[in-house]
Amino acid sequence: MNQVSGVVGKSPCPLNRTVGSRWTLLAIAVIAISVALPRLLAEEGVTSSVTLKEMLDLVLAHNESLQVKILEAQIGQKTYESEKGIFEPHVVGSVERNESRRENNTQQLLSLGFSPTAEFSERNTLYHGGLQLLAPTGARIDAGYNLRELSNSLQQGGKREYETFVGLNISQPLLKNFGPGATMARLRIAALGSDIAFQEYRRHLMLLVAQVESSYWDLYLAQEQERLSEESVTLSRKILEDNRARSEVGLSTELEVLQAQAQLVLRQTRNNEARLKVFEQGKRLSAFYSDAGIRTGVFFRVIDKPEVHEFELTPFNNYQMAFSLNPDYWIRMRQVDQEVIKVKYAGNQRMPQLDLKGSYGFNGLGSSAGASLDRLSDTTHPAWTLGVEMRIPITGGIRERKDLEAAELARKRALANLKDAESQIAGSLDSGIQRVKTFLKMVESYQSMVDIHQKLLDAQLAQLAQLEVGHIDTRSVMETEEKLFESKVSVIERLVLYRKSLLELELARGSTLQARGLEVRRGQLERTTLAALREPKMSNEELERARKLLLKEMQQSSPSNTPVR
Repeated sequence: MNQVSGVVGKSPCPLNRTVGSRWTLLAIAVIAISVALPRLLAEEGVTSSVTLKEMLDLVLAHNESLQVKILEAQIGQKTYESEKGIFEPHVVGSVERNESRRENNTQQLLSLGFSPTAEFSERNTLYHGGLQLLAPTGARIDAGYNLRELSNSLQQGGKREYETFVGLNISQPLLKNFGPGATMARLRIAALGSDIAFQEYRRHLMLLVAQVESSYWDLYLAQEQERLSEESVTLSRKILEDNRARSEVGLSTELEVLQAQAQLVLRQTRNNEARLKVFEQGKRLSAFYSDAGIRTGVFFRVIDKPEVHEFELTPFNNYQMAFSLNPDYWIRMRQVDQEVIKVKYAGNQRMPQLDLKGSYGFNGLGSSAGASLDRLSDTTHPAWTLGVEMRIPITGGIRERKDLEAAELARKRALANLKDAESQIAGSLDSGIQRVKTFLKMVESYQSMVDIHQKLLDAQLAQLAQLEVGHIDTRSVMETEEKLFESKVSVIERLVLYRKSLLELELARGSTLQARGLEVRRGQLERTTLAALREPKMSNEELERARKLLLKEMQQSSPSNTPVR
């Protein structure tokens, strides 16, 4: 075997020369790409190293979709506050002028006695001012002052008269629209709608945090793959150099040199792919950072590493936390509460319209507005009314009946959605707990494989450096190194999957914000909204820079490479 190897090493066949030349050209091309690629990537922007917390802070401060959700939550709060205005008292006032002229009939002429006139004319001015309000019982109250300035053809000497009435008018529903349940239905629905908008903001914030952290760990994985591939390239290059040195003294064959060269090319190709993946993952991460002046100019590299830490994996405790923190569950519960209120209101609207109406006040009459008002003080001319008014649909209320049926169906749908949310949360918790445990065990298993392959590779490299030709070949060493590389990558992948499974479990529990100290309250949300509205916009220079970068990217992506104006 040694003699054959020696012959081959000294007199290579044409096939070996052809293969060697091809691998040499490919190696040169790969090396050229590996030298040019970092420079091309660096031209895209400035590299910035960030921790996970720093990245989250950047995203929470600049992500536009999150700011939209903040505003939506505040819109829901303002809508609820606006519904409180139904109980706000209103000051009302009116002025009315009317004029009429008519002929008197026989009865009217006789009633005029010794001064009959064939025609009656009048010109009156009516003034009204008061306070109107709605009571929680559904009663509409109008407390006011009425003044009538009377001028007609019956008055002697053209003297005007002034009639005054001060009193209170009340209209209280007894069946339909009676009570706080009917009066405050819209207010209560708006309050629940505000809670739903706030929980939707929490859900969006939780998803955003989880997506950013997941993308952060994806970039970490890509960076580690790049680092490990660079180490693999370094080791492969060293083996190639050693094989060439041994080939010159006859301790290695040209075939082993070509094998080492081929392995180097493959690893350099993998390294370039890893670099491209790092670039792509970095851009995905920076996309969450929605500041247009920086999004296209900064390339992020991560610093933190995924670590294993203690986490509550007891199903019962996770269920309790999920049903108290999970925003999806809260939204479904609030929707059920809304539909229950709508059912009760629709049931109330099915009742007949029966209203109790009454008024009480005092009248005054005088030759002037002040004189008529003074006559009210003696309270000798009271006036009051009391009665009921009923309105019943002939066919029993078609609209109200159908509204009630629709409300009942909507309530059943909301209950079904709530049950579905409970099932999904329970399923997510069970699968999340199992995934966390499984990936944690896989990390330990792959780490054991790393240790074994590392020891084997060290032993083979020692033999390759000490023993003569034929005792150990390059292929065996590179196969061991490849398995070691795959084991290391597998450890990192399982660590990343472990952290992602924790993210999914936290989302199911609803504890994503709580675990990171990002849980918000209503007051904090309002301050955040005001701060976002006061935040200064981009300067003209930043806008121009962003525009130029966007045009440059469009030109580079254009198939014809024609300038874009």
